[in-house]
Amino acid sequence: MNKPFILLLLCFVFTHLSIGQNETEKLDNRVLYTKYYVSDFFSPTSKWAWEVDVVYRRQSELGGNNIFQHPLRFSIRPFIAYQFTKYSRLSVNPIGMFRSAPRYPLESDLSRPFEREWRTTVQLLHYAYFGRVNFTHRLRGEYRWRGIDDPEFKQGMRFRYRMRVRIPINTNYFYTDKTWYTSIYSEPHVEWGRDVKGLQFTQLRNFIGLGYRFWGWTRIELGYLLQLNMRANGNQMDISQGPMFYLFFDVLSRNSRRYDYSF
Repeated sequence: MNKPFILLLLCFVFTHLSIGQNETEKLDNRVLYTKYYVSDFFSPTSKWAWEVDVVYRRQSELGGNNIFQHPLRFSIRPFIAYQFTKYSRLSVNPIGMFRSAPRYPLESDLSRPFEREWRTTVQLLHYAYFGRVNFTHRLRGEYRWRGIDDPEFKQGMRFRYRMRVRIPINTNYFYTDKTWYTSIYSEPHVEWGRDVKGLQFTQLRNFIGLGYRFWGWTRIELGYLLQLNMRANGNQMDISQGPMFYLFFDVLSRNSRRYDYSF
């Protein structure tokens, strides 16, 4: 088994162990996460591209099992991107729109208001290969305006680093049509800024799942999400877990047999 895959698997195990050992109060939050991503180049020969990602999430109430019961998050984020090498891309989202509900593991959470947010995002994505294994780094910086309907809205920066490994199962190359693959990643989040007290580790997101490529440049993934969110009081932690679904159109116009799938 590839070393990066083992490293990420250990991150999953460590996260589960740390949940039990941490002294903060654990709050059970059962969720359904979905994400839809569409990208394309402005022309067949251009290195400039556009991207849009849409996130839709649901959640249960008070630790229940009905993950469709309440809304949790809806967001849309358009990007302009530049593919400066075959394996590297820089993407900028000037403004993304987010609408989020509080997480609902406690009765007191049910009366908390929804929050609207603007977010500016700069993202660097880099791919690498170890044999047939697709290994990626994603560095993402976000400037957040939270609670924009409140005159005293909050501002701050967030840095996210995601390490992801995808391993083809029935082919030797991730970009081959009709490829089944495994996918696993871990992504910590760190925040600081005007309305953040110091440098804070606020979130850790882990995912493990199975994916399938079809139509050449379209993929779906389904797996299990485990996410830790520290609350602002520093004494409580939301343990969000449940299924996560992805739909990717990596290069929309190339979903055709006339294109070579080896990007």
